[in-house]
Amino acid sequence: MSKPNGIDKKEYTVKYPKKEKAYAIIPHSAIPFESAAVGITYPSPDYEINRNANNRICLFEYVLSGEGEVLTDDGWQTVTSGEYYILPSGRAHSYRSSHDNPWEKIWINYVSDYMPNMLKGYGINGGVYRSDKVWRYFEELLELTKETNLTDETAFKIADRLHRIVGITAMQSIRLEEDDLGMKRIMSSYVYKKLSLDEFAKEINMSKSNAIRLYKKKYGITPYEDLINMKLEAAKTFLSETGLPIKEIAEKLCIYDEHYFSTLFMKRTGKRPGEYRKENSM
Repeated sequence: MSKPNGIDKKEYTVKYPKKEKAYAIIPHSAIPFESAAVGITYPSPDYEINRNANNRICLFEYVLSGEGEVLTDDGWQTVTSGEYYILPSGRAHSYRSSHDNPWEKIWINYVSDYMPNMLKGYGINGGVYRSDKVWRYFEELLELTKETNLTDETAFKIADRLHRIVGITAMQSIRLEEDDLGMKRIMSSYVYKKLSLDEFAKEINMSKSNAIRLYKKKYGITPYEDLINMKLEAAKTFLSETGLPIKEIAEKLCIYDEHYFSTLFMKRTGKRPGEYRKENSM
């Protein structure tokens, strides 16, 4: 998908898809919401929403299939099946479906006085998340809002599901922030296999873009660059302590081009593999 350099915060664009269904619009009298709407968006390549920072809407959206993009503090992030995003009120909202692989998603847009402060209190400033535990609550949101007679009790049940999603999101973020070596341990398991950032993100229950962002925040380096460093440290051990051919060492590290491996080793260490071996052999 193409990524623009930015978006005019004053712009307010809504391109609703032809196939979108709102199961419920909760009236003003149904506390704890001032207003709320729950529904499902069916695949539509032209779907795009841009709201300025003055909007009062807070939204939770879960992607069932396909993919799209959402603008966060870290720039445009891709959102794929099994991921969800939260955008608090009082900030610009910009998100759109992929043209080639348009998304289908469950959404809830609402206005309330308490939820923005709740999100802020939990440290959720908006972004893309992944957790296998939240799907059931989005599904229950749809079921709840299919009721013909919406009451305050229904509205409280909907709020309860949102609170559960917030809690899961917050606990996931806290766990990863506190586990200083957890992500690095998982990354080290890729030393002898090819890196898949999608698999890595799933292991820590995050979207790929959020996983990369948090990894860099915690360790000051991207997952890919850190893994390259780990592979080269392993290569140094093989070179100094074994007689394995350089090509075989590269293949053990899932680098199947010997020339590329030698060039990379030279670039990062200042020595070619053979030269390093001569100087450091046991």
